[in-house]
Amino acid sequence: MFRAELHVHSTYSDGLDGVEKIVMRAVELGLSCISITDHDTVQGSLAAMDFVRDEHLSITVIPGVEVTTRDGHLLVFFVEDEIDRGMSLVETVEEVRRKGGLCAVSHPFQVERKGVFRPNLFRYVDAVEVFNAKYITGFFNRLARMYAERYGKAMIAGSDAHSSKEVGYGVTYFPENLRKDILGRRTEAGGKRIPISRRVSYLLGKLQ
Repeated sequence: MFRAELHVHSTYSDGLDGVEKIVMRAVELGLSCISITDHDTVQGSLAAMDFVRDEHLSITVIPGVEVTTRDGHLLVFFVEDEIDRGMSLVETVEEVRRKGGLCAVSHPFQVERKGVFRPNLFRYVDAVEVFNAKYITGFFNRLARMYAERYGKAMIAGSDAHSSKEVGYGVTYFPENLRKDILGRRTEAGGKRIPISRRVSYLLGKLQ
């Protein structure tokens, strides 16, 4: 099985580290692919793609972005154009599909992190982030998995990393081709919680 990190933020939004450091950490961990999903911009992903190409690194960068919709955050993959923020989730999904991309609900039910909390909206997306590495009890991860199963959606994981040290805690496993495996619901989600110490380290780094 291949391993993907599908939820990472860089200095192009509210992350602590640049895309070069993030990509090199993913390479160090032996990940197959990574998506830089900065808030409302694809520029981090595009920069990471350029870096991997220029350095001839053995990792695939999936273009991505975490879009702020009126209904909550939505991870978007395989799109290199900017997606307008502020539309409804359904409108955003339609725009992404026109551009040939895929969508996943990120950290659902976590209202304080702008997660989608209306499970009936899951029917419109391609996947659900059923494991987010920034959890306290894991209850919302379990709830997300339950509704992903109910609506027959692919399951993905994400670290929601905001620094290179947090990369790799939430991993999506896929057998062959990420796009096809998401559409074919052949992905598996796994990982472990990001330690509190690393989250504190990120917050201290932002204060410097």
